[in-house]
Amino acid sequence: MEIDIFPVPSAKGVHRYIGTSFLGLIIITYIVGAYKIAQRLIGEDKELLCFLVTIPIFIGGYAVFVLLLHGIKQCLYAYFKSNRKELNNRADQENMDACIIKHLEDIQKKLETKPAVETPQCDVVPQPVQQEPKVSEASKDLKPQIISELEETLKNAQRDLAPFIQQLHIDRTQMAEAKEKQEKDKLDKILRYTRLVFLPHGFSDEELFQIEEAVKLLVQYNGIVNCVSVKIEKKKLKQTDLKNFAWNIGHQYNIDSEVLAMFVVNLFHSWFKNTEKGTIQKTLHNTTGTYSIKIDENILEHLPELEEKVLGKKRK
Repeated sequence: MEIDIFPVPSAKGVHRYIGTSFLGLIIITYIVGAYKIAQRLIGEDKELLCFLVTIPIFIGGYAVFVLLLHGIKQCLYAYFKSNRKELNNRADQENMDACIIKHLEDIQKKLETKPAVETPQCDVVPQPVQQEPKVSEASKDLKPQIISELEETLKNAQRDLAPFIQQLHIDRTQMAEAKEKQEKDKLDKILRYTRLVFLPHGFSDEELFQIEEAVKLLVQYNGIVNCVSVKIEKKKLKQTDLKNFAWNIGHQYNIDSEVLAMFVVNLFHSWFKNTEKGTIQKTLHNTTGTYSIKIDENILEHLPELEEKVLGKKRK
């Protein structure tokens, strides 16, 4: 950590001497102040002892002063760093406004500039007539034309602003509703998959309900159920089946493997009461071997096939 409170200026000339003098003045002031404090603490008659005590007082006081200024410096640095984006945006906006104003002033000056009128002189040979008056007339007509077009453009923009905002609000509402409907349909399919996966393995109605509620909590809020609040008896399914099931659900929502491991341990506690969470986290994805619940990255697309397998429904 670098603390630089009184750096001596590196510039040559009078600035260097001013900085050095200022630093020396502060040090002398600290020494005198420390000596006065030592005299009050020990007594004015003990000069040698006062001089010896002055040294630690000077060092301690100067260190406190330097640390105080360093703390102020760090606080200001942290403040400007946290508000840097806002301050930069404000500065950019001011620069942009100044540039626009200057540009408009230049345009206004060009419009208001009139060609100089030549004064006829008697002793000068008449020059051939040029087409200057035509340019002058065009510049005179240019200003009203541009101003009228700008005013018309502004009026049109103000008129179209309210309908634009209204339509934008409608589009955002429809987009939010469509997203909500899409998420609801996805959740319904996930719960349907959960029910069909565990239905053939002898789970009771209450157990199936608890599993679906736990899955709903997991995918909606990334939450984990308490193993005390649920009671699911151990069935013929293996640990690998349950880990594959958790991975299939988590893959649809990009859920972290640590969260999935906690989900498995707490929901299916009878299977994993002697298994560590880290071990489950490392072995969530199992593709080698024969299992009742296999790894499937597209469980939503394969849901009709699962319904046909479990319920005997034929796909249309």
